[in-house]
Formats: sequence, structure tokens, C-alpha cells
Amino acid sequence: MSNQQPRSLPADAVAVVASSDQNYAMHLTVMFTSLIRNCSDPERVYLYCIDGGIAHSTKTVMEEEVKKAGGKGIDFVTFDKSRFEHLPTIKHITASAYYRIAIPEIFDESVKKVVYLDCDVIVLGDILELAATDISDYHVAAVENLSSHTYKQLGIPQDEYFNSGVLLLNLELWRRDDISNEVIRFKQENPHRISTNDQCALNGILHTRWKHLPLRWNHQTGLYRHSEQIARFDPKEIREANLNPGIIHYIGWDKPWRKVRFHPLAGEYDRYADQLAESPRPKPTLADYFQAYASISRLKKLWRCEKNKRWYRANGFSLYE
Repeated sequence: MSNQQPRSLPADAVAVVASSDQNYAMHLTVMFTSLIRNCSDPERVYLYCIDGGIAHSTKTVMEEEVKKAGGKGIDFVTFDKSRFEHLPTIKHITASAYYRIAIPEIFDESVKKVVYLDCDVIVLGDILELAATDISDYHVAAVENLSSHTYKQLGIPQDEYFNSGVLLLNLELWRRDDISNEVIRFKQENPHRISTNDQCALNGILHTRWKHLPLRWNHQTGLYRHSEQIARFDPKEIREANLNPGIIHYIGWDKPWRKVRFHPLAGEYDRYADQLAESPRPKPTLADYFQAYASISRLKKLWRCEKNKRWYRANGFSLYE
């Protein structure tokens, strides 16, 4: 995959990989900033960005911001993207979402485990804690998907379907079982079972071969809903995920960099975006608010957001507002 030499790492290093094109590059920078700021030992963390077409000037800014936060910088990985051009994309998700399936090819055989993160997350916990999870018997560790019913179309049980925005990958098992090509083949051969870019294909191949991580390592908006799926979890784990999220994942269209947001923890994005020389989020105007609240459904979203914010304040969570 990579047009560069496979990477090797020191024995105690932790590799964190994300992918982006120009559109999401500065949001990835915000994510990396949050990760470094909340890491107990940033010297052990090596950041990689699979480059889906980021301008050189943007890369320079990204590097500067990560170093300012206390990180080593970013290693940009380039490769032949034509491998994924024939695969379809949906909604707000670009082709760069596919790049994660080829992550094992970035590293040499000495690298056994890496963390993968989507651009639309903020890391509040210590990434070294997540990376220390034992996955020797699993291809991947992840959190159960809480925010859609895509498992139904795929035809697997709900509790076997993981969200692919936060992954801890066992590179040894991925290489041994050729998971990258298996995922591509599944995507091509089962279009009727697929309702996401690569998440469904990953689950189609790995739904019996992944380790369940605690909910706090991929905090999803599904945690705010009362459903049969959520009812299966221990209330203590749900409360821990809401009040002490290790990673917040802003799933769907309501991204934290929108001018007007409805996620009660959207401010956590601002907490780290405001540490950059220039926040990637444009400032909303009064007209933006009027437009955003111009429907009953949006007003209901606003009401739920404010209700959840009140709950956070009542429970001692320091919201960034």
C-alpha cells in the first residue's frame, strides 16, 4: 500500500493512526492535540496520518500544532489510492475512510499493535491506557455500535457489531489472516448487506473475532437514548462513559465543527480547537441560529441537548462553553 518504507518503532512506543483529506485535516489536528494533551507520556506516542490529499502548507501547520501541544509531530503516509477508488462512498464519509483497512501495511513485522482513530473524535482519556489492552487473542478491540441499526441489514446480532471509529488493531493476526483483502472482498461480494463505507465489511469479517472495550472508549450519542440496546449494559458503565469519557465520538451529521451543534459535549471539541492558532470551526452568527432552529425537529434536538447539559452540570462535569 505505502509508497514509503514500512515503519518500525521502539519497543515501548504506541502508534496512533488516522486518515484524512484536505477537508478534515485541521479537525484531525484538533483530535491529535486532545490526545497529546491528555497523555501521561507523550514521548511514547507516534502519530501517523494516512494522507488522502492534504496540502503541503496544511501539513506544516498540523505539524506545528502537534509539536506545540507536546507531541513529536506527524508522520504522513502516502500510498496508491486507486486501490479504493472503485469502492462506493456514502453521505458525509469520503474514500479516506477505507484507508484504515490497510494500516498493517504501514508498519514492519516488529509492530504488533496500533490504535486507529477517526477524525471526528476528541480524546479525553490517556491513550496509553487504551493501548495497553490485551488483545493477543483478538483481531481488534472496539466498542459496540450504539447509534444505528446497520447490524440488521448485515445480518448479525447487535452485540457482535462494533463501531469502527476507535479501533485497537492486532497487526499480527490481521497480517496472518489477510484481513485487509478479506474486507475488500466482502464489500464487493455483499453490496446488499452493506449500509456504511467499510464498517459493515469490517464487521462482516470480524464480528466473532473482536474484544469488547468499555463504552467510555467510544462515547456515542446512543448513550443518551433509552433503548433496549442500552438497557443491556450495566447502569454504572453507562454513567462512567457519560461522566468520564475516554474518547468522544461525534457520529453522524452533527459534527462539533458545525456553526450550530446539538451534541451536549460539542464544547470538548472547542476546548482543544481553541488551543490552535486558529480554530477550524467558523463562528456562528445570529442568522445561523435562526436557520438551525427553524424546524420543530431541530427545536426538539436543542431541548434534548440543553437537558443533557443540565444533567452534566448537576453531576459536576465541567462543560467548556
